[in-house]
Amino acid sequence: MKNTKMKKFLAVFLTVIITALSLSACSAEAIYTSIERKDQNSVSAVTFNCAAQWGSLLDGTQSSARVKKFAAYMNTVNPDFIGTQEMNSNWLTKLGELMPNYESYGVARGGDDSEKTSEMNAVFWLRDKYTLIDKGTFWLSETPDKESRYEGAGCNRICTWVLLESNETNSQYLYMNTHLDNVSEEAQGFGAKVILNEEQKLTAQYPDASVILSGDFNQTRGMSAHNEMSQVLNDSLSAADESEIKGTYQEWGEQNNSEPIDFIFYSDTLAAVEYQVLDDISNGYVSDHYGVYTEFTAV
Repeated sequence: MKNTKMKKFLAVFLTVIITALSLSACSAEAIYTSIERKDQNSVSAVTFNCAAQWGSLLDGTQSSARVKKFAAYMNTVNPDFIGTQEMNSNWLTKLGELMPNYESYGVARGGDDSEKTSEMNAVFWLRDKYTLIDKGTFWLSETPDKESRYEGAGCNRICTWVLLESNETNSQYLYMNTHLDNVSEEAQGFGAKVILNEEQKLTAQYPDASVILSGDFNQTRGMSAHNEMSQVLNDSLSAADESEIKGTYQEWGEQNNSEPIDFIFYSDTLAAVEYQVLDDISNGYVSDHYGVYTEFTAV
């Protein structure tokens, strides 16, 4: 009898503690430091694997708290474009409320247990600064025009793109955003080839557009997919001092990698003038990745 009472007491006590932790995490207003532009006429981009459906209530990384931190961080940094990985429909809906200065486009990759939890590579852009001209999503497989998976890959992988035109300068930007496979290096390399093939088609269709490609590559510099991209597009790490380069996947602080796996590439019509890792965790972890920020000027 005593054991039963003790179990009930512990269950109630644990519920109270978890509720208190949840309320405290959700009520705190996250504050981040803004990034000063080097050039008033520049454009900026962020890539951020936000791990939307992951995290734990017990260590303060629960999804419901982090979506608010992500929004606060992005609203403060205020990039022109944001490419996300591991986004889901719940976050996308919530961010529509929390990030009113941005429009977004994202398509679920499919092949998961539920379309509601299926990940997407949603792209965001400043709604008052840009007009959406075209958009699309393709799969990193032998049949990129339909929901599919490359044999050997851990899951469906996609690349989402938008063609945006500046309302101020009429400059066009083809912003592409992806997340390569986490299981197969062969699938990663094949995915990079698909992206570059589609990029070639899109730039032929929109020859005046500057290209920016962001993503979680699940690879470091020197590996096959990164090498494929580097032969065609420029890596914004070129704007960083070697001392500024650090790992972008930290697994809620469990890892301390020295090399990034999240990258922003760009075409020769742009020059990268600033590179920063968005690693502010003073308000707690935003994700199990850090974001990457790059500022560009026209060449």
